[in-house]
Amino acid sequence: MANSTSRTGPVHLRSALLLLLASAASLVTASTPENDNGLPLPQVGQCSWSKYGYPMPSTGLDVCPRPVSDLSTNYAPWSYKPFCIRAPMNATVREPGYEGSFKEGEEDQIPRVSAAGRKFCVYTARTFRGRGLSVISTPQMAANLVASLDDTRVLPRLRDHPASSMAKRDEKRAAGRPYAIKNVQQGHGKGLVARRRVPKWGEALIGFPIMMARTDFLEALPDADRKILEDRALQQLPVPAQEAIMSLAHGGVMGERDKDFLLEHIFRSNIFGIEIAGVHHFSLQVEGSRINHDCRPNTFWRYSPSTMTHEVVAFREISIGEEFTHSYLPLGLPLKDRQESIRRWGFTCHCSLCMAPKKVAFSSDIRRTRLVEIYTTLEDEAYEGLLTRDKIEALVSEMMLLINGEDLVPQLCEYYAMIARAYLSIEEFEDARYYAQQSEEYWIRYGTEEHDNIEGVRALWKQIDDAEKARTKRLRGRA
Repeated sequence: MANSTSRTGPVHLRSALLLLLASAASLVTASTPENDNGLPLPQVGQCSWSKYGYPMPSTGLDVCPRPVSDLSTNYAPWSYKPFCIRAPMNATVREPGYEGSFKEGEEDQIPRVSAAGRKFCVYTARTFRGRGLSVISTPQMAANLVASLDDTRVLPRLRDHPASSMAKRDEKRAAGRPYAIKNVQQGHGKGLVARRRVPKWGEALIGFPIMMARTDFLEALPDADRKILEDRALQQLPVPAQEAIMSLAHGGVMGERDKDFLLEHIFRSNIFGIEIAGVHHFSLQVEGSRINHDCRPNTFWRYSPSTMTHEVVAFREISIGEEFTHSYLPLGLPLKDRQESIRRWGFTCHCSLCMAPKKVAFSSDIRRTRLVEIYTTLEDEAYEGLLTRDKIEALVSEMMLLINGEDLVPQLCEYYAMIARAYLSIEEFEDARYYAQQSEEYWIRYGTEEHDNIEGVRALWKQIDDAEKARTKRLRGRA
């Protein structure tokens, strides 16, 4: 990833880490109280704290993995007994849903909640995906990862793909690997460059996290305790994994105090946000961290929580020698918003879109602003019952021209759903179903079957079904 020139200290670094995760989904409170005693025994098919069950070898049924901590005598499948530290009784963290909602320097406006006594532990699986994984989180959150540690859950097409870090590194597979790590343009450090042509929708990289942490541990723990957990998480990994982490970009020249928190600087330059059971965490994936930012990227990420699989997929065909790029920001932002957001990563973007002549950049901003206006118009007028077929078709036609012109096709996940609701508002059910189907297919294409909007897609289908049934009932009543 791009090198940073920031020299912020640990306190400001924690704020920056929290801010840069703003694009991830909102944090929600775990349903199970975070105590260490009196937890229910695992029950088949009942998981109060775990989304994914763990298969019992004798029955094949899924059961809840029991949370383990430093008080536990059996800590399998983790390689070491968890090492835990409790947050001070006066510890507070940002209120769920406010991660990154405020600009740096406005921390006093952020609502906070108590994290008194919250236990954060280090969990390490040294053989995970052939490389190792360390996690800093609470016992309940770590329990959610137990099933995901099983290598056999990774689909063979992902496990054996030449782009996968799990693939055997024989000469034949090494030759088929689609990327090489090379020095790229000045200011970007190392990056991933295509060794062969990668077709549209082809996998450029398949990787797995090497380190994960619950985001609020950065706020809840004092500097010394935080460093103890971070150092242990690193040192419990195999030496090659430690070296891979420490080789990543870490923000350029640092003072002596910054060096004590080198791992946090590496986090700042390389992590991305994920959720574990609805609770915000960040993840570090070594090869994926080498992919530099571009506001018009040629790849996108797909993440499967049940296997912790990161897929980097080509938006378009990528030629030999072309650098893989990814957007660290939500797509569709105008120039000013992009520049403000990217500074949270500690660098200034010099991609072709940001460095375009003023006239070109202004035209791009106008198109992006108009896209938001179209979405808002469809949303508002659908609610108010003001739409007609002609108006919907005109807006959709304009929308598609703008989306294709700005290379914002992934946003069709949301725009297709809005079009479906627009047609639903005028009881054009066939069209509503068509665009609902398109929306669902795009969510799966860009987010896998475990995408972030599964409930939203289900709600849209139910809304269509309910409206169609209501109209049928109404028409029968008139007969």
